[in-house]
Amino acid sequence: MANTPNLGKLSFEYLQPADLRRLTHMLFAPRRIIHGRYGGHFATNQRGQSVEFRDYREYLPGDDVSKIDWKVLGRSDKLFIKLFEHHSEMTVHLLVDASASMGYRSATSGHRKNASKYDYACMMAASIAFLVMKQHDRFGFAISRDGLDEQIPAQCSMLHLMGILRRMERIRPGGPAGLAEALNAFNRQGSMRNLLVIFSDLWDDPEGVAKAMAARVHGGGEIVLFHVLHPDEIELPQVEHGVFIDSETGGRVRLHVSEIRAEYQKKAREFIDAWSRRCRGIGVDYFRASLSQPYYRLLEQYLANRASS
Repeated sequence: MANTPNLGKLSFEYLQPADLRRLTHMLFAPRRIIHGRYGGHFATNQRGQSVEFRDYREYLPGDDVSKIDWKVLGRSDKLFIKLFEHHSEMTVHLLVDASASMGYRSATSGHRKNASKYDYACMMAASIAFLVMKQHDRFGFAISRDGLDEQIPAQCSMLHLMGILRRMERIRPGGPAGLAEALNAFNRQGSMRNLLVIFSDLWDDPEGVAKAMAARVHGGGEIVLFHVLHPDEIELPQVEHGVFIDSETGGRVRLHVSEIRAEYQKKAREFIDAWSRRCRGIGVDYFRASLSQPYYRLLEQYLANRASS
């Protein structure tokens, strides 16, 4: 039997027991047909596949109780569910922007105080990884920092999830994202027929990023893009004046905020709208993620919208 750690012991910076309880009723499903080998709950265009017993896994809250093996419960006094080879497996790659700009934080932002944009992105990525694992599908993780970095290939197990969570905690945002380079590196790695979920503030080369995403979609893949932004980036901080520092170049400028706030907010809306239109035009599922909202509520809203569309 698979030796799965007890769920109650799964407590990391970006995935804690309280978060898990909120996630047990959710489902992260693809919108398109997924090509793969086995395991998941999703429709496939492959025919003639048999349904065969593959393995056991320890029961997790939210699993279908009809899959519990009651004979094993009688012998071991533990809950295990049966895994079968059927349908097509979904493979999800999680790509988190770890550039310097993603390290921006303030004392009042987000579900957890003093959370940075990188922290928020990792909370969302960890939650999706948990959902994908609970659905018996594979998930991988990578960082976009001056190109593709810190890549962990896709697997499906609790130990794999714990390894990703530990890696997330060790990473410190810094330098440029190089998101276009990271996406192009992903595209060169072979089949693009899987689901790529990107978490980024998109302060990057818009044309290069859009071109790389379009190539992946054209190759048969699916992309979900969470545009992670701090409220200060949309409205500016509630101060009269201050020194603003570019996190990636170190450039400084002193501003009277009240004099530029209206024009800045207009430009910020244009920036967000441009990304939304760009993604819609190339078939990327775009969703704005603001740190003003608890990440789990935003994720619930996104998954509800995804299921109904």
